[in-house]
Amino acid sequence: MWTALAFVIVGIIHLLPIAPVFAPDTLTRLYGIAPNDTALLLLMRHRALLLALVGLLCLWAAWSADIRPAAVRAAAINVAGFLGFYALYGSPAGALRIIALADLVAVPPLAFAAWVTFARS
Repeated sequence: MWTALAFVIVGIIHLLPIAPVFAPDTLTRLYGIAPNDTALLLLMRHRALLLALVGLLCLWAAWSADIRPAAVRAAAINVAGFLGFYALYGSPAGALRIIALADLVAVPPLAFAAWVTFARS
């Protein structure tokens, strides 16, 4: 039960920024940017789609143990990657700080899910 809950929490955190896939105007609210250029719009919407994919994989892993290794790896790469880049660029304030905080919230359940998935098997 706790493992499934950990995957659900991590999945929901990754699904939260899905809005730009369907409504590009939400990029301003979520990230504090106005997508005036097509390349930026494309990249940010694609980012939202990839995050949703990781989120769905984590939700699937909540009910399927076979998927858990892939879900842990995908979520860990995403969370560590963003937090690493965030630190590398001086931990900027604003919307990016909120994203970093959301990723930090994901670390404990993700660590628990990883422990259950890899260390206990």
